[in-house]
Amino acid sequence: MKLKSLFLIVVFIFTSTKTFAQKEVSKFNRKRVLIVGSSLVTAVSASYYYIEKSWWSEKQIPFHFDDGADLTYALNVDKCGHFLGGLHAADIFSSSMKWTGMKETHSLWSGAAFGFALQLAIEIKDAYAPYWGFSKWDLGLGTAGALWPVGQYYCNDLKAINFKFSYFKHSNIYWELDLQRGKETSQFSWHDDYPNQTYWATFDVNHFIETCNWPKWLDIAIGFGLDDTQYLNNNTKTGGNNEFYIALDYDLPKMLKKWDTKFSKKVKHWLNYIHFPAPTIMISPKVKFYPLFL
Repeated sequence: MKLKSLFLIVVFIFTSTKTFAQKEVSKFNRKRVLIVGSSLVTAVSASYYYIEKSWWSEKQIPFHFDDGADLTYALNVDKCGHFLGGLHAADIFSSSMKWTGMKETHSLWSGAAFGFALQLAIEIKDAYAPYWGFSKWDLGLGTAGALWPVGQYYCNDLKAINFKFSYFKHSNIYWELDLQRGKETSQFSWHDDYPNQTYWATFDVNHFIETCNWPKWLDIAIGFGLDDTQYLNNNTKTGGNNEFYIALDYDLPKMLKKWDTKFSKKVKHWLNYIHFPAPTIMISPKVKFYPLFL
């Protein structure tokens, strides 16, 4: 079972590429295909090894579905992580395939297939882990994230909505609760540290209100997170409160439009997945203003 998820990902990489590119093989840059394929396999293998040690290190149990705790764990902040994970995986793969010469539509659908495969592999692994289980919600939201670039391609309104992530370690509750469970967790295990993560949906104001004089590079963002009031109940993290925010957000490609080389466009594209510190109002569970929210 240790190699099943990795094998599944590799199968999807090559089958999706073959499916969408049978009629344009001659347009591919073979050297770039080799670079992309080897790089992705190396990255996926390294990620798998790291998560296998830090996430799935407990003794495996028989395949099982989530028993319902999934919708209370981290108060669904983890669902945003699955959505953004599917989106990132799809974007990385589709961008790589466009670089090899694949047509844009084919590369987008290939990216969606890759993002779905990655989420499916994670859920298959979770299905054998004692603290987790195969989650239909995680798979569904991860798949939705993988399909988001496809939706943006076909719908202009979706192009005005983007998703971002921010992380700042302002609480040690994640590590403290793990210690109470007798588990020592690496200080670098940020991927499961939901109290210090915030997920953002950003909206292009000028797209939706065309007559306003709002700066084109400044968006409005809605944030979603989790506070640090969780506690252990039967060795399971429970409790806590969801946090909601309204903030300003910077559209880096528009903000830095004079930086217009091919390299700079790629840098701006990937940096634009990060929500940088900006004036923010927390609206729940209490009202609080942050001159610069981290």
